[in-house]
Amino acid sequence: MICTRDLALLAGLVLAAPGLAACDGSVEDPSGTGAAAPTQPAQPRADIAAMHGERALLAGDLALARAWLEPGEFSAETRAEGFRSLGRLEMAQGNLPAAGAAFDQSYRADPANAGLWVDIGRLRYAGGEQAQALEAVDRALAIDPAHAEALRFRGQLARDARGLATGAERFARALELHPQNRELRLDLAATLSDAGRAQDALAVLRGGDGTAAAAPRGLFVQAVIAARGGDVALARDLLERSGLAKDGVASAQLLSALIDLQQENYAIAAVTLDRLYSRQPDNRRIRDLLAFGLSRSAGERELVRRFAGIVADDPASAYLRTLIGRAYEALGDRARAARFLDQPAIASGQLTALPSLSPVRIAPTSQATGALQLRDQVRHAFIAGDGEAAVTRAAELARRFPGSADAQAVVGDASFAVGDKPAARAAYGRAARIRLGWPLALRLARAQDDMPRAQRMLADYVRQNPMNGEAAAALADSYAAQGDWPRAVGLLDHALDLGMGRVPWVLAARSVGARQLGDAEEAMSYALAAHELEPMNPLAISALLAAMPDDGSAARAELEAKLRSLQSR
Repeated sequence: MICTRDLALLAGLVLAAPGLAACDGSVEDPSGTGAAAPTQPAQPRADIAAMHGERALLAGDLALARAWLEPGEFSAETRAEGFRSLGRLEMAQGNLPAAGAAFDQSYRADPANAGLWVDIGRLRYAGGEQAQALEAVDRALAIDPAHAEALRFRGQLARDARGLATGAERFARALELHPQNRELRLDLAATLSDAGRAQDALAVLRGGDGTAAAAPRGLFVQAVIAARGGDVALARDLLERSGLAKDGVASAQLLSALIDLQQENYAIAAVTLDRLYSRQPDNRRIRDLLAFGLSRSAGERELVRRFAGIVADDPASAYLRTLIGRAYEALGDRARAARFLDQPAIASGQLTALPSLSPVRIAPTSQATGALQLRDQVRHAFIAGDGEAAVTRAAELARRFPGSADAQAVVGDASFAVGDKPAARAAYGRAARIRLGWPLALRLARAQDDMPRAQRMLADYVRQNPMNGEAAAALADSYAAQGDWPRAVGLLDHALDLGMGRVPWVLAARSVGARQLGDAEEAMSYALAAHELEPMNPLAISALLAAMPDDGSAARAELEAKLRSLQSR
């Protein structure tokens, strides 16, 4: 339900630390908050700046940390750690070039520091150089194979590239070496939770010294587990105790909105989702949840004002189209409602460009053109039907950001759109070695010429990510195409348990599966549910026709006529 990766903390900063103690030397506190104890002998600033800066950094006092670290006045013995702490401070405040410069200084002083290479890896990852991040963490592990933070970062990268099961295995092995490392424990618990292993996740949180369960991320993981189990009151309590939603953590705010939706606090949920959507305008999931909240909180006018135009450019968004149609019905505009509700929902089964909501003028690129602008130019070229421009822009994006998984995925999209499946497979494969989310996994499978290989890819993704309902449904569809209905039905039931019960084609497929397995009553039930959700969906109509008795009734004749009309369009 919730992606806990959004909770990854910046640059290795801990969640909490003891407050900064008074300075030990006679050097004045550079923040101006107080003077050192006069009874201590004076110490040169260069000898203590790195130590006090790091302590302030760990305590979360970034202003004090900057006062100690930014001048770069460190002794020869503390130079490596001082500049390393400065780099972590710059990362925490989003100053990536400055962080890189500080890490370069630390590297010159101590090139064989495993912790520094982890920090460099995190910097590269944050800057879109995921392949180089992997090289950096591997270098850290070559220096110190048991380095806790290097093992943690490597586990995070493995989770991104291979999936939750592999990530959990790596975190578990690292935790065996470092049983008191709370961050490793939290990452393992979060990964197990997302993999549907709630009891294992809770056991991990309560292990060790027991502090992980009470940490903000630990409380959040427990809130997600409670929400998935239907105990929304407990989920709300745990989420509030974590403080992450108030701190602006996106995944925590999304969970808060989902809890509000479950408790029918639709207007409150819509406000939260609106804030999230303003930050992530290309996030379809948040968009659809916001539309649902508006539709349930008397916000029909706002719903059609904001989203009716989007659906015209996004024919694959059947759920949003239905919500808009129902909103027009509630407003008494039956003509406009019919345009949305009666539009046939025909899934192309092909890759379609995701339009960006960021207005972009397709202009000649320059070195000043950023990654996001180039990506959006590729998307707009898709929409404009200019395949050559899309491929050119995508190649430029990959040339400028060769270690970026996103850039390689865009190259794959452009190649796929112009029919170059070998190039698409190669680009998707490069992206998948860094980060394999579900959209990329589906694209990679669709780009295969060998259908058994595509099915194996889907099966591996489902094994790694067992809580992904879309992946389970897609794998079920591949088994159904082979006539393996027992396996397909099992996966479809799993997908329905994971929230796919409002997806018409999944319900229609489940109806066909029930009929294939000889359960006529169940076949009719699923077919009716699919048809009720989307009356103009050809798959839903076909499933209902197959489930109905062939008695020549008026209802059957009407459905057959409707299907013929849709197929002739």
